[in-house]
Amino acid sequence: MPGIRDVAELAGVSVTTVSRALNGKGYISKETYEKVFAAIEQLDYIPNQLARNLYHQRSFYVSLILSDSANPFWAEMTRYIEMELHRHGYKMFLCNTSESAGQEREYIRMMRQNMVDGMILGTYMLEPEEYGSLALPIVALDLRIADNIPTVYSDHAKGGMLAAQELIRSGCSCVLNVEAAMTEKSPSVLRHRIVERELAAHGIRCITCTWDSTEQLEDYPSIINRMFDAHPEIDSIFSEDLIVIHAVKCAQERGLRIPEDFKAVAYGGTFLANTCYPALTYVTQPLAKLAQALVQTLMDKIDGKAVRQEQILSDITLVRGKTT
Repeated sequence: MPGIRDVAELAGVSVTTVSRALNGKGYISKETYEKVFAAIEQLDYIPNQLARNLYHQRSFYVSLILSDSANPFWAEMTRYIEMELHRHGYKMFLCNTSESAGQEREYIRMMRQNMVDGMILGTYMLEPEEYGSLALPIVALDLRIADNIPTVYSDHAKGGMLAAQELIRSGCSCVLNVEAAMTEKSPSVLRHRIVERELAAHGIRCITCTWDSTEQLEDYPSIINRMFDAHPEIDSIFSEDLIVIHAVKCAQERGLRIPEDFKAVAYGGTFLANTCYPALTYVTQPLAKLAQALVQTLMDKIDGKAVRQEQILSDITLVRGKTT
């Protein structure tokens, strides 16, 4: 297997020059760069990653810790986050906690042992002190955890207002408002509070209930059916994409016409929102921009730069489909 000395010899430069070219440090002419990388390509030389890490005093790995990557929202966010990390020269460890505090604690311990450069949190099962004491750059999505951990989220107040206005415009009389947030410390809860307030102001009944985030995807249909049984008076629903999709299906199976008898507004804007029938009306979040903001904030923290404690992305819109 060729080494760095073989590259230097073929390129007619010193080992130090090859190292500078690989690490982007120091001035090297364009001609020298071309010689070095031509030699690398010819020899099929693979740089020593460990040596590169030691040189930069970084591992170039980031961990993404979330509850369940099978959830459509997290499946899409994970893809965008990984793409952004790759653009910054980083690789990603994906950790699913399954809503277990013990499992999350174990993942965090493992990540510290493997010297990741930072963490992105999409779940919140431990006490704030456990996160705040970690000597690692951390950024959270939609979670207020500790003073030293910045959070990035969509403008949920605007999103809740858009959803409420659409439910009111559609003539709903009793809305099932299903919260899927894990904690009141999630800014996403605000959208449900806005919907409650606006519906009440217009004399529309709003039944708010909390979805058990530990439920498995295969259990969604039976849970939705129980909600319909418990609240036969509902004529509409507001919740995240996947819950709304199952509710629309359940309504149709019960002989309700969409949207004449039952209306639905989803929140999220994942790929599922555009693939079901009838097409959902939904509030869409800027998922790609959320990923960009998360990764850039983490990179800034890794570099020791000052960052804002909260970043709110306002690019949130209503897409009207056939469910209102």
